[in-house]
Amino acid sequence: MKLLPRLGRSFSLSTFFLLAVTLGPGTAFAEIQEVMNSGREEYEHNCAACHGETGKGDGRMVEILISKPADLTEISKRNGGVFPFWEVYNTISGEKSVIAHGTVQMPALGKKFRAEEGTYDVPAAYMRLLVLTHYLESIQRK
Repeated sequence: MKLLPRLGRSFSLSTFFLLAVTLGPGTAFAEIQEVMNSGREEYEHNCAACHGETGKGDGRMVEILISKPADLTEISKRNGGVFPFWEVYNTISGEKSVIAHGTVQMPALGKKFRAEEGTYDVPAAYMRLLVLTHYLESIQRK
């Protein structure tokens, strides 16, 4: 993930595509693909068991959950056609609680990622949250 650390902040997919046009396909498209691949891997490893392979809330763990996981492909639809990037980021990081998740159903991935990266506050953990959020933005139904 060279693009995110180099720019020092997160951008929406539309900004990534603007960069692709500006920088040319050899540079930006490879960066975008790297972000999406990393986000997909984080999703498959951390979210798919509950939210399903395609994000529709039909994962293999749904039978044992207290409430049905959200259809993650309709986040934009539920928000007037706009993907609420930072709200989603804060939800998956654990900074924002979701009533439907009860107290412990959805893991706070921010804490998990920081632990996996070896310290409590590591930029790599935040990058993992960013690529996951960008991936969720990419699977929105139009």
